Amino acid sequence: MAKHKTHFEECDVLVVGGGMAGTGATFEARHWGRDLKIICVEKANIDRSGAVAQGLYAINCYMGMQWDENQPEDHVRYARNDLMGMVREDLGYDMARHVDSTVHMFDEWGLPMMKNEKTGRYLREGKWQIMIHGESYKPIVAEAAKKSADKIYNRIMITHLLMDEAQDNRIGGAVGFNMRTGDFHVFRAKTVIVAAGGASHIFKPRAVGEVWVELGMHHGVMDQHMHYLSLLVQR
Repeated sequence: MAKHKTHFEECDVLVVGGGMAGTGATFEARHWGRDLKIICVEKANIDRSGAVAQGLYAINCYMGMQWDENQPEDHVRYARNDLMGMVREDLGYDMARHVDSTVHMFDEWGLPMMKNEKTGRYLREGKWQIMIHGESYKPIVAEAAKKSADKIYNRIMITHLLMDEAQDNRIGGAVGFNMRTGDFHVFRAKTVIVAAGGASHIFKPRAVGEVWVELGMHHGVMDQHMHYLSLLVQR
Protein backbone atom coordinates (compact mmCIF):
# COMPACT_ATOMS: atom_id res chain seq x y z
CA MET A 1 0.00 0.00 0.00
CA ALA A 2 1.38 3.38 -1.00
CA LYS A 3 2.33 5.82 1.72
CA HIS A 4 0.71 9.22 1.49
CA LYS A 5 2.42 12.40 2.59
CA THR A 6 0.78 15.14 4.63
CA HIS A 7 1.42 18.71 3.50
CA PHE A 8 0.87 21.76 5.71
CA GLU A 9 0.20 25.34 4.60
CA GLU A 10 -0.50 28.49 6.59
CA CYS A 11 -2.11 31.58 5.10
CA ASP A 12 -4.13 34.66 5.88
CA VAL A 13 -6.97 33.90 3.45
CA LEU A 14 -7.98 30.43 2.26
CA VAL A 15 -10.47 30.28 -0.60
CA VAL A 16 -12.16 26.88 -0.95
CA GLY A 17 -13.38 26.41 -4.51
CA GLY A 18 -12.04 27.70 -7.79
CA GLY A 19 -15.19 28.33 -9.78
CA MET A 20 -16.40 31.83 -10.60
CA ALA A 21 -17.02 32.42 -6.90
CA GLY A 22 -13.62 31.28 -5.72
CA THR A 23 -11.60 32.96 -8.45
CA GLY A 24 -13.56 36.16 -7.90
CA ALA A 25 -13.04 35.95 -4.15
CA THR A 26 -9.32 35.42 -4.68
CA PHE A 27 -9.10 38.52 -6.85
CA GLU A 28 -11.09 40.61 -4.37
CA ALA A 29 -9.09 39.31 -1.41
CA ARG A 30 -5.92 40.63 -3.03
CA HIS A 31 -7.57 43.95 -3.84
CA TRP A 32 -8.48 44.53 -0.19
CA GLY A 33 -5.56 42.68 1.37
CA ARG A 34 -2.45 43.77 -0.45
CA ASP A 35 0.03 42.16 1.93
CA LEU A 36 -1.94 39.02 2.82
CA LYS A 37 -0.97 35.47 1.93
CA ILE A 38 -3.84 34.12 -0.17
CA ILE A 39 -4.37 30.52 -1.23
CA CYS A 40 -7.10 29.16 -3.52
CA VAL A 41 -7.88 25.42 -3.48
CA GLU A 42 -9.89 23.70 -6.22
CA LYS A 43 -10.85 20.03 -6.72
CA ALA A 44 -10.46 20.29 -10.51
CA ASN A 45 -8.50 23.02 -12.33
CA ILE A 46 -9.48 26.65 -12.00
CA ASP A 47 -9.11 27.26 -15.74
CA ARG A 48 -12.19 25.14 -16.48
CA SER A 49 -13.98 24.44 -13.23
CA GLY A 50 -17.37 25.40 -11.87
CA ALA A 51 -20.70 26.23 -13.42
CA VAL A 52 -19.15 28.52 -16.07
CA ALA A 53 -16.49 26.02 -17.16
CA GLN A 54 -17.74 25.78 -20.76
CA GLY A 55 -18.60 29.45 -20.98
CA LEU A 56 -21.85 31.38 -21.34
CA TYR A 57 -23.56 33.21 -24.17
CA ALA A 58 -24.82 36.01 -21.93
CA ILE A 59 -24.27 37.80 -18.65
CA ASN A 60 -27.56 37.46 -16.87
CA CYS A 61 -27.68 40.86 -15.24
CA TYR A 62 -26.35 44.24 -16.30
CA MET A 63 -28.04 47.42 -15.11
CA GLY A 64 -26.71 49.82 -17.73
CA MET A 65 -26.83 52.64 -15.21
CA GLN A 66 -24.50 54.87 -17.23
CA TRP A 67 -27.16 54.95 -19.96
CA ASP A 68 -30.07 54.99 -17.50
CA GLU A 69 -31.35 51.68 -18.86
CA ASN A 70 -32.04 50.27 -15.38
CA GLN A 71 -31.40 51.24 -11.79
CA PRO A 72 -30.87 49.05 -8.69
CA GLU A 73 -34.41 49.82 -7.57
CA ASP A 74 -35.72 48.26 -10.79
CA HIS A 75 -33.91 45.02 -10.11
CA VAL A 76 -35.10 44.86 -6.51
CA ARG A 77 -38.67 45.32 -7.76
CA TYR A 78 -38.19 42.54 -10.33
CA ALA A 79 -36.71 40.16 -7.75
CA ARG A 80 -39.47 40.91 -5.25
CA ASN A 81 -42.15 40.09 -7.79
CA ASP A 82 -40.39 37.03 -9.17
CA LEU A 83 -39.75 35.54 -5.72
CA MET A 84 -43.16 36.49 -4.33
CA GLY A 85 -41.64 38.75 -1.72
CA MET A 86 -39.23 36.16 -0.30
CA VAL A 87 -36.06 38.12 -0.92
CA ARG A 88 -33.50 40.15 1.01
CA GLU A 89 -34.04 43.47 -0.72
CA ASP A 90 -31.02 45.09 0.89
CA LEU A 91 -28.65 42.46 -0.50
CA GLY A 92 -30.36 42.52 -3.89
CA TYR A 93 -29.93 46.27 -4.03
CA ASP A 94 -26.29 46.06 -2.99
CA MET A 95 -25.45 43.51 -5.68
CA ALA A 96 -27.36 45.46 -8.32
CA ARG A 97 -25.47 48.66 -7.64
CA HIS A 98 -22.10 46.92 -8.03
CA VAL A 99 -22.80 44.65 -10.99
CA ASP A 100 -22.06 47.18 -13.76
CA SER A 101 -18.53 47.86 -12.52
CA THR A 102 -17.87 44.12 -12.49
CA VAL A 103 -19.01 43.74 -16.09
CA HIS A 104 -16.81 46.68 -17.10
CA MET A 105 -13.87 44.93 -15.45
CA PHE A 106 -14.56 41.74 -17.43
CA ASP A 107 -14.62 43.91 -20.55
CA GLU A 108 -11.22 45.38 -19.65
CA TRP A 109 -9.83 41.89 -19.06
CA GLY A 110 -10.68 40.92 -22.62
CA LEU A 111 -14.03 39.13 -22.41
CA PRO A 112 -15.57 39.52 -25.89
CA MET A 113 -18.72 41.60 -25.45
CA MET A 114 -21.32 42.22 -28.15
CA LYS A 115 -21.79 45.97 -28.59
CA ASN A 116 -23.69 48.39 -30.75
CA GLU A 117 -21.03 49.79 -33.08
CA LYS A 118 -22.57 53.26 -33.13
CA THR A 119 -23.47 53.79 -29.45
CA GLY A 120 -21.02 51.48 -27.71
CA ARG A 121 -23.81 50.00 -25.62
CA TYR A 122 -23.84 46.31 -24.84
CA LEU A 123 -26.37 44.34 -26.89
CA ARG A 124 -29.22 42.97 -24.83
CA GLU A 125 -31.43 39.92 -24.89
CA GLY A 126 -34.40 41.02 -22.84
CA LYS A 127 -34.37 43.56 -20.05
CA TRP A 128 -31.42 42.30 -18.00
CA GLN A 129 -29.11 40.11 -20.07
CA ILE A 130 -26.27 41.31 -22.28
CA MET A 131 -24.74 39.15 -25.00
CA ILE A 132 -21.15 37.90 -24.91
CA HIS A 133 -18.88 35.49 -26.74
CA GLY A 134 -18.34 33.66 -23.49
CA GLU A 135 -16.25 30.57 -24.26
CA SER A 136 -13.28 32.29 -22.64
CA TYR A 137 -15.26 33.61 -19.65
CA LYS A 138 -13.82 31.27 -17.00
CA PRO A 139 -10.18 31.24 -18.18
CA ILE A 140 -10.17 35.06 -18.15
CA VAL A 141 -11.36 35.25 -14.54
CA ALA A 142 -9.07 32.35 -13.57
CA GLU A 143 -6.10 34.31 -14.90
CA ALA A 144 -6.98 37.21 -12.61
CA ALA A 145 -7.05 34.77 -9.68
CA LYS A 146 -3.66 33.35 -10.61
CA LYS A 147 -2.15 36.83 -10.58
CA SER A 148 -3.78 37.54 -7.21
CA ALA A 149 -3.06 34.38 -5.22
CA ASP A 150 0.22 33.44 -3.61
CA LYS A 151 -0.59 29.82 -4.43
CA ILE A 152 -3.22 27.96 -6.42
CA TYR A 153 -3.81 24.32 -5.51
CA ASN A 154 -5.57 22.36 -8.26
CA ARG A 155 -6.83 18.77 -7.80
CA ILE A 156 -7.24 19.17 -4.02
CA MET A 157 -10.61 18.01 -2.69
CA ILE A 158 -11.46 19.81 0.55
CA THR A 159 -13.48 17.50 2.78
CA HIS A 160 -13.68 19.23 6.17
CA LEU A 161 -13.32 22.64 7.73
CA LEU A 162 -11.08 22.84 10.79
CA MET A 163 -12.35 24.37 13.99
CA ASP A 164 -10.13 26.87 15.76
CA GLU A 165 -8.64 25.16 18.80
CA ALA A 166 -8.17 28.47 20.61
CA GLN A 167 -11.60 30.00 20.01
CA ASP A 168 -15.02 28.40 20.12
CA ASN A 169 -17.27 28.49 17.06
CA ARG A 170 -14.53 29.73 14.76
CA ILE A 171 -13.06 28.17 11.63
CA GLY A 172 -9.28 27.87 11.55
CA GLY A 173 -8.67 26.18 8.21
CA ALA A 174 -9.54 23.14 6.12
CA VAL A 175 -8.27 19.69 5.18
CA GLY A 176 -8.45 17.65 2.01
CA PHE A 177 -6.58 15.31 -0.29
CA ASN A 178 -4.94 15.38 -3.69
CA MET A 179 -7.22 13.60 -6.14
CA ARG A 180 -4.28 12.35 -8.21
CA THR A 181 -1.71 11.33 -5.57
CA GLY A 182 -3.85 10.77 -2.48
CA ASP A 183 -1.62 13.02 -0.36
CA PHE A 184 -3.28 14.86 2.51
CA HIS A 185 -3.30 18.66 2.73
CA VAL A 186 -3.84 20.69 5.88
CA PHE A 187 -4.47 24.41 5.49
CA ARG A 188 -4.39 26.73 8.49
CA ALA A 189 -5.94 30.12 7.83
CA LYS A 190 -7.04 33.28 9.59
CA THR A 191 -9.94 33.67 7.17
CA VAL A 192 -11.75 30.98 5.19
CA ILE A 193 -14.02 31.74 2.24
CA VAL A 194 -16.11 28.76 1.15
CA ALA A 195 -17.18 29.11 -2.50
CA ALA A 196 -18.01 25.49 -3.17
CA GLY A 197 -21.36 25.55 -4.89
CA GLY A 198 -24.29 27.51 -6.27
CA ALA A 199 -26.36 29.50 -3.81
CA SER A 200 -29.34 30.71 -5.82
CA HIS A 201 -31.82 29.68 -3.11
CA ILE A 202 -29.67 30.33 -0.10
CA PHE A 203 -32.22 32.48 1.71
CA LYS A 204 -35.63 30.86 1.23
CA PRO A 205 -37.01 28.38 -1.32
CA ARG A 206 -39.96 29.55 -3.38
CA ALA A 207 -41.51 26.12 -3.95
CA VAL A 208 -42.68 23.50 -1.48
CA GLY A 209 -40.34 20.54 -1.26
CA GLU A 210 -37.19 22.26 -2.49
CA VAL A 211 -34.20 21.61 -0.25
CA TRP A 212 -30.98 23.55 -0.69
CA VAL A 213 -28.17 22.94 1.74
CA GLU A 214 -25.29 25.39 1.72
CA LEU A 215 -22.23 25.71 3.91
CA GLY A 216 -23.03 29.31 4.71
CA MET A 217 -23.39 32.82 3.43
CA HIS A 218 -21.54 36.04 3.07
CA HIS A 219 -21.53 38.66 0.34
CA GLY A 220 -20.81 37.33 -3.16
CA VAL A 221 -17.90 39.24 -4.59
CA MET A 222 -18.14 39.05 -8.33
CA ASP A 223 -21.13 37.16 -9.64
CA GLN A 224 -24.13 38.67 -11.35
CA HIS A 225 -25.76 35.24 -11.67
CA MET A 226 -26.09 34.60 -7.93
CA HIS A 227 -23.76 31.59 -8.31
CA TYR A 228 -21.49 32.52 -5.54
CA LEU A 229 -22.66 33.84 -2.32
CA SER A 230 -20.02 32.38 -0.08
CA LEU A 231 -19.16 31.71 3.52
CA LEU A 232 -16.69 34.05 5.15
CA VAL A 233 -15.51 33.12 8.60
CA GLN A 234 -12.90 35.27 10.24
CA ARG A 235 -10.69 34.40 13.13
